[in-house]
Amino acid sequence: MKRILDRIFVVLGAFIFIQAPLFIEQYQLQLKGHVDELSHQVEVMRQVATESKKSLEQFIQKFVADPDVDFSRQGQSMSEMVKRWRSLTDSMVALNKASVWIKPLVFITYLDYSIAKSTFYSYQFGLILTYEGLIYALIGMVVGYLLYSAISNRLAFLFMRRKNVCKSSK
Repeated sequence: MKRILDRIFVVLGAFIFIQAPLFIEQYQLQLKGHVDELSHQVEVMRQVATESKKSLEQFIQKFVADPDVDFSRQGQSMSEMVKRWRSLTDSMVALNKASVWIKPLVFITYLDYSIAKSTFYSYQFGLILTYEGLIYALIGMVVGYLLYSAISNRLAFLFMRRKNVCKSSK
């Protein structure tokens, strides 16, 4: 029975860990969609600014500085859009350049919660048969085995302790 359980934990560990690069890949696809849409919006603002013979920053600042609250809020909204576009673009570039070994750290560092949440809800389980997937699967196998060992050792300890308590009470 122990041999079957340890194999089940190893396989489950591999399956769970192999989902990480797949989740990151699906996250990157959604991230790219966000960056593409924001790029389009920022480019439209940039064209309008150019037609007004202003830089994008000057154009946005004109809105922000306007005494009319509605225009000022529109300028703040435009400024936030540009900031988000830059932030998501930096995130996308960092993830695309990251090696297999540091990609999880880069992913966590640049994680955008709203995109991760959306990715989670639309996530499609699968197997990624790449070098990266193999690395994650091997790590998952080790973690699965270690988890099995920890649980089985803890249960054995508790069982022995209970057995000793029962013997001493007789």
